[in-house]
Amino acid sequence: MQLPDVEHMSSAEKNWFASSIAGMIVADGRADQTELEFLKEAINFLDNKDEISQIMAIVKNGTLPNLSPLEIDSKQAFLMLKYLAQLMVADSDLSSKEIEFFLLVGKFLGFSDEIPSKFWKSARSLLERDLPMGMIETGKLKVKVTLTNVDESGFTFRLSKPLMPKVKVMLRVSKIHHFQQTAESDEEYWNVIACKMFKQHQLKYDDGSYMIRVNFEQKIAYEHGVLQIIHPENFAVISKGGIIETKKNSLHGSNLHCYICDNPEVPFYVLQSKSMKTKTNIFGIPSYVGSAGELDFCNYSLIDVASCPKCGFSSNHKDDFKRLETDNPHFDSVKFSEEWSDKIAPLLKKTQEYGEKYFGEERDADQGILSYDLAAATFEHMANIETDVRKKREHLRRKVSMLMVQSELLMENEDRKAAEANLKKVVEVLESIFESLEGAVILHACVLLFQIKIYFNDLQSAAKFMKFMDNYDTEGKLAEGTEEYKELKVSSAKMKATFDDREILTKEKLKHFHLDDDE
Repeated sequence: MQLPDVEHMSSAEKNWFASSIAGMIVADGRADQTELEFLKEAINFLDNKDEISQIMAIVKNGTLPNLSPLEIDSKQAFLMLKYLAQLMVADSDLSSKEIEFFLLVGKFLGFSDEIPSKFWKSARSLLERDLPMGMIETGKLKVKVTLTNVDESGFTFRLSKPLMPKVKVMLRVSKIHHFQQTAESDEEYWNVIACKMFKQHQLKYDDGSYMIRVNFEQKIAYEHGVLQIIHPENFAVISKGGIIETKKNSLHGSNLHCYICDNPEVPFYVLQSKSMKTKTNIFGIPSYVGSAGELDFCNYSLIDVASCPKCGFSSNHKDDFKRLETDNPHFDSVKFSEEWSDKIAPLLKKTQEYGEKYFGEERDADQGILSYDLAAATFEHMANIETDVRKKREHLRRKVSMLMVQSELLMENEDRKAAEANLKKVVEVLESIFESLEGAVILHACVLLFQIKIYFNDLQSAAKFMKFMDNYDTEGKLAEGTEEYKELKVSSAKMKATFDDREILTKEKLKHFHLDDDE
């Protein structure tokens, strides 16, 4: 995370900022090891030993600092608040006490409640990226939510309205992560499990939001997807191919079975949840920047895609491979095999030339980039053979996802030309299917297309997508609290933020796809 420009701060301003960092660390009543790394940064920019001792005392005693309003440059104040927002969720948790202290700091820095509130809610969204999701249904309400505090008895989720006491709730756990944007389909969910509302309360500092606890009404089983959340260590490496011993303790590995060539040894690696620090680029694509704790760092983007060593079939989804004897492919594997060998041969040859390193956990940047070429080719071929229009669109969207991650890797690898070529491919694919998309999916696509158009300074084309978003629900027909309603609010806000910052989000102004790298 980028520190504010502490070199141009006065001694008093540095001490105030360091005190706010220490206060943020202890605001929840405990100091996590990950948070203490931020304390080291604070100590490093202080001017004398007495100030350092005062900061250490705050953390040691667990007492909040006695802060007062600070007059400081508005940009510095903004960066200080942004830094504290990221620190607030560094321990993968967010308490009401942390929010309370953060809002107080924002007030002392001269901000109204609106800006600090946006910051902490964005931090919460970042925290929730690694949490499981599920579709809940009760009465006429059907909405996707983030699942928290999942255990053998039930789970908790946030909702924009209260539920009736003891109302019946049906849950379908999602098989995908927040950042894997896919179309809605039954294939993406585990089997439904019956639940009942247990208790609820209105969230402090988040008007109109309720935290709801739900208990399971039936025995949880493998097909519900709940056990996979509670005991990931038991399921992360389930496959008839067996476990792979990994060098990094942040990874689980297993050999999966290829549906195309019947190869039983396709190495697949899973990153332990919440083990890495990430940052997202201007298009919302995450990159891995460091370990969030004591586990070994892994740039998981480089090994997220698994490739079959024999036929080159590649994917970042376990469900595209066979794990158990009872598994069947969700696509026509026989039809896929036709013409696949010739199509993938040049790329497969490159992977085989790299040898074991490509198929292991130590891929370098070039090998990681190559893996996305294979995955994009895989999903494109899936789309070409698919007769179901909805599934064809989904395969193309998965190709888009691979191109976007690869674009970030290419830019990190200083291959700007190839990275930008990927963005143009994404535009070509999404524009070809845009009108056939619907719901949250079309809103996601609209924002991404708008962001890319802004990057290339194509304001005329960008305006078309802004108009689409503005006219999406002019009559207010979307029911408040539904997934589509919430996504419209979020997507509209993202688009507005991109438009407001359009002058600094163009290729001429950016060295990378990250604003922080260019400030």
